Amino acid sequence: MRLRDGAISLAADGVRRRIPSAAIERIGVRGPKGLLLAVVLTGDRPVVYDLRCRSGPTVHEFAQAVRRALPLRDVDERRQDGAGLVTEEPMERVAPNQLRQLWWGLGGTYVLVFTLLVVTGAGAGPVLLWVVAPEAIGGGGFGVHIGWKVVRDACAITACVRRFHSARLQS
Repeated sequence: MRLRDGAISLAADGVRRRIPSAAIERIGVRGPKGLLLAVVLTGDRPVVYDLRCRSGPTVHEFAQAVRRALPLRDVDERRQDGAGLVTEEPMERVAPNQLRQLWWGLGGTYVLVFTLLVVTGAGAGPVLLWVVAPEAIGGGGFGVHIGWKVVRDACAITACVRRFHSARLQS
C-alpha cells in the first residue's frame, strides 16, 4: 500500500489497484488496536476496501497522509462513482520456466568455475573461497532483501472488497 501522485496503490491477490484521491470519500482507522484501515469510495452504493496492517501507528500515519491528499469537496457536490475510477491491472510474475532457467544457468556457471579452478591447479585457497563465498554472500543478500521488504511493506495488507457497506469510522 502506497500513496503516490495523489493515488493509493494496493497490491493484493495478484492484482494492483490504483485508487485516485478523487474516488475516496473518506478514510478511517478501526478495529482492535487500530490495525484496520477502511478506504470508503464515493458513490451512491459505496465500496469499502478493508486493509489489515501490522502496525497501528503506521495505519494512523498513512490515514492522516491520505486525508491531507483528499480534495476539498462541497457537501452538496455530486460525486462520481468511485469504483469506476479505480484501475486494476494484473501483476506480472516471473514464469516458472524462466526462473528454472536462471537457476540452472547460475548452477552451471558455479560448477564450471569450480571445475576450472580444480583442473588448472589454482590451489586450495581459491577453491575453498569459491565453495564458501556464495553461501556467505547469499545469506547476506537474503538478509538485506528481507530487511528491505520489511521497510517497504511496513504495512502488510490483506485487502478485501465489500460492496454496499457503511461503516462507522474513527477519525
